Amino acid sequence: MERISKYQLASMIILFQIGSTPLFELGIKANQDAWLVVITSMLLGLMLLILFLAIQRREPEKNLSQLLTHFFGSFVGKLLLLLYTILFTYEAMRNVRDFGDLSLFTILPHGPISVIMLIMLTLSIYSVYKGIEVFFRFAEFIVVGVLLFYLILIFMPFISGIVYWDRILPILENGIQPVLKSSLYEVWMPFGQMVVFLMFWSNLNEKKELTKTSILAFFVSSMVILLTNIINLIVLGPELVKISTVPLLQSVQLIEVAEIFERFDALVILLFYTGIFIKATLWYLAALLGLSQLFRVDYRRFAIPVGGIIYFTTLLPTSWQSHLEIGHYVADNLHVNKIFIAIIPVILYIIMLFKQRKK
Repeated sequence: MERISKYQLASMIILFQIGSTPLFELGIKANQDAWLVVITSMLLGLMLLILFLAIQRREPEKNLSQLLTHFFGSFVGKLLLLLYTILFTYEAMRNVRDFGDLSLFTILPHGPISVIMLIMLTLSIYSVYKGIEVFFRFAEFIVVGVLLFYLILIFMPFISGIVYWDRILPILENGIQPVLKSSLYEVWMPFGQMVVFLMFWSNLNEKKELTKTSILAFFVSSMVILLTNIINLIVLGPELVKISTVPLLQSVQLIEVAEIFERFDALVILLFYTGIFIKATLWYLAALLGLSQLFRVDYRRFAIPVGGIIYFTTLLPTSWQSHLEIGHYVADNLHVNKIFIAIIPVILYIIMLFKQRKK
């Protein structure tokens, strides 16, 4: 089995959680209280993380694929595993499409999106062939730089004097209900998506460090998400954030210090590219591991076929707007997040407890 260290795990959690999240303003339906939505969603996400960790601690050497087939039985377990594999493939597709659309919005407005996404997917396929250890080592190598760059972006608006704290006032103007309502929607992405690490925690060398490492990394990434969310609100204001395609990019474009330090767009785009690549590849790798368990062959054998499926499905949305609408339909109408992130893990944990007591 390929093994990873606690530092590599922490690095991957941080980069995965941040991922493409700064592309969007979480909880903006709550207006100036969007930052409170992030805090509440983070706490709800922490509860889900504790559930996932409790599942993993009971069977530290099994990943999600093995847990499903072991505790739900061969038929039901394999059916659920197939559905999870489809979900992981779908999430990889969404991130690859985010990569393509972001390129069109920023540096390549007239570029062929099909070629842009193909290049990104080719890099993901290469990473998959290199294996889990190499990919997690890459995350460990770049995480410090990513966090440093985000720290610079967070502090620069204060130095350039474009921060207006009154834009997040009054707090709870419409009461707590809009915050709670938005939190129940935002918790699934990105905080609930920690469910994917049930596919990788079994590879950890130091099993005793699992809980501490995962929770600490969760808080680090959550703080980055919270701070970038607040920066958008206090620089642009909630009304402008609502109509902005990429709020953080627009916030950074206003930075100007002594007419020397300005135009941080390239830095923001680089961070977005890095986060999207990490997130898309981890979803992709999780899907391959699921198929590997189903068919009992090396996961690399599925890299090209699954990569082809991801690529062709990214071409289905006709625009950025239709891409977002598909995401909302899958999340809201099909309730995919609630089922696969909350309901099935809860049932799995109950079955694990029941079987343990029976023994």
